[in-house]
Amino acid sequence: MVKTSKLLLTIASVLSLTVSLSGCKGGSKAGSHSPSTGSTSSSQDNSDNPIRQCNTTSPGPYKEIEVDGADLMQTRYAQGQYGGTLKRSLVMADPKTFNYWAATDASSRELTNLMYVSLLETDPYNGDIVPALAKSVSMDPDQVTYTVVLRKGLKWSDGHPITADDVTYTWNTIIKGGYGNSSLRDVTTVDGKSPEVTKVDDLTIKFKTAKPFAPFIRYIGMPIAPKHVVEPIISGKDGRKAFEGFWGVNTKPEDFVTNGPYTLESYVPGQRVVFKRSKNYYLLDESKKPLPYLDRLTYLIVQDVQTNLLKFKGKEIDMTIVRCRDAGDLVKEAKALDFKLYDFGPGYGSTFITFNMNPRKNAKGKPYVDPIKSVWFNDVNFRQAINHALDRNNIVNNYFKGLGAPAFMAEVKGAPFTNSELKPFEKNVEEAKALLKKSGFTWDKDGNLLDKAGNKVEFDLLSTAGGTFYAFVGVSFKKDMEELGIKVNYSEINGNVLNDKVMQSLDWQAILFSLTGDPTEPNDSVNVYKSSGRLHLFDQRMPDEKGEITVTDARPWEKEIDELLEKGAQTFDKEERKKIYGRVQAIMYEQAPFVYTAAPKQIVGARNTLHNYDPTPLSQLGVGLHNLPEIWVK
Repeated sequence: MVKTSKLLLTIASVLSLTVSLSGCKGGSKAGSHSPSTGSTSSSQDNSDNPIRQCNTTSPGPYKEIEVDGADLMQTRYAQGQYGGTLKRSLVMADPKTFNYWAATDASSRELTNLMYVSLLETDPYNGDIVPALAKSVSMDPDQVTYTVVLRKGLKWSDGHPITADDVTYTWNTIIKGGYGNSSLRDVTTVDGKSPEVTKVDDLTIKFKTAKPFAPFIRYIGMPIAPKHVVEPIISGKDGRKAFEGFWGVNTKPEDFVTNGPYTLESYVPGQRVVFKRSKNYYLLDESKKPLPYLDRLTYLIVQDVQTNLLKFKGKEIDMTIVRCRDAGDLVKEAKALDFKLYDFGPGYGSTFITFNMNPRKNAKGKPYVDPIKSVWFNDVNFRQAINHALDRNNIVNNYFKGLGAPAFMAEVKGAPFTNSELKPFEKNVEEAKALLKKSGFTWDKDGNLLDKAGNKVEFDLLSTAGGTFYAFVGVSFKKDMEELGIKVNYSEINGNVLNDKVMQSLDWQAILFSLTGDPTEPNDSVNVYKSSGRLHLFDQRMPDEKGEITVTDARPWEKEIDELLEKGAQTFDKEERKKIYGRVQAIMYEQAPFVYTAAPKQIVGARNTLHNYDPTPLSQLGVGLHNLPEIWVK
């Protein structure tokens, strides 16, 4: 179990998300869902309402159990049945890798999380830190030293024991060395330093941070890699490059060594990804048999959201995120097609338009951005003018069908660290024009916007192809900008191509993009807000051969954010942390490097044949599948 000293409880309370955030509405009162069954199948659900409220009542803690000398956990859900397949989908989103530590795209991260699990996890009912691969964790009074004890008797899928060597290697080499996705290092450093991670014995590890680091209890839970498999790759020729390509999409399924509930069975690009249940998982059911229940997980790769909806209606997939615009019509078919819709409340993701403010040159000496356009993009009056000319209500009313809200920041309304003093504003073209005039912009006789040098203001806006939301927002934005005399060349491209432009070549002018964060922990966004962050999208600095990013030209407001983020990470008092992160949000609001659009509600459709499916407000990012090993189908 997690040892809860007074201080650790304080950390847990900081990380908890209040129930009021959920905004869930539907067929039953809070807590009326029976935690003893955890089932939402029609045969066990007394409510006929097709829109169901997220559950907020915990079924209680998992039980610790010892079997054949191994320290395992026992389910807190009702006994299920083995077998069957859960069918899901990926919309226009083939994975780029099956290497968790190299993954940067959403599909890869979602799929690799099935194969590699964490030392600790967050309880989806209350936000508390709970055990996973680790049996216990405790923090010393010095607030910088943590002791983690692994479960005894755990094994990798190849039978090799899981030990402290795997943990220390993952942290000291992969994460600290910036191998693969260096964002993992970004979020785990404090005062610019990674934690010291040392082995005490085969099952015990000491973590020591450079300074008190409030979010670190969460990051200890990072999935671990098998040292005996990964070390030969990294220590070999061109180790960094070799690791980035390791466990790629062409890897044979039998070559994976995993510790999660599922492992890869097959992958057919553009068609499907199939996972099969793993052996040696640490969770048992009520009869002490190993979980998961499901034999397989199948992800169909579909080309657009409309096709995805048709596949859900046709029962080719069992669950899917539902667009707000489709919910009204879909709810009418819920009974006939044997599903329910689950309202998780405001979506955690943010969608925004951002400009490439990078003033530097690439390795060939060519500016990343046309110097003329770079002047516009780096002008706060220009960015704020764009901000005030965007018609967010049009998106909410005509695309979300009212099931959403205008967005002015990344943070979710009502979340524990959101700055509630930052007020939304209506579209105001006259105010936008006044801001442009402050920076010397004028208009010609045809209404075209001109900069000081007489250049017409025109730029390219890119987004990911395959969905209707980006298309709607992109076209709407193009029309909004016409009111300012700005010509926007909007186009959609393959998501992987766009990701490469944003993360590698930096060859873009403006993008319509989305990111997802954790509303319970503001430090989760450090790799976006920090000037040295790998996802500091509006002004990317590329890592060197060691995977490190050095910043010498941060803007004054970027420097202030950097300092605030360091201070916030070292502050344990919740109210003080809220003030610090509130200032970060205020700076982002004032400087507008991201022009936020609108946020929908998160709605998920799930077949009634799923048992033990028990979504909570905090399980939104995983579409309610926080207890996937315990879910079964009938």
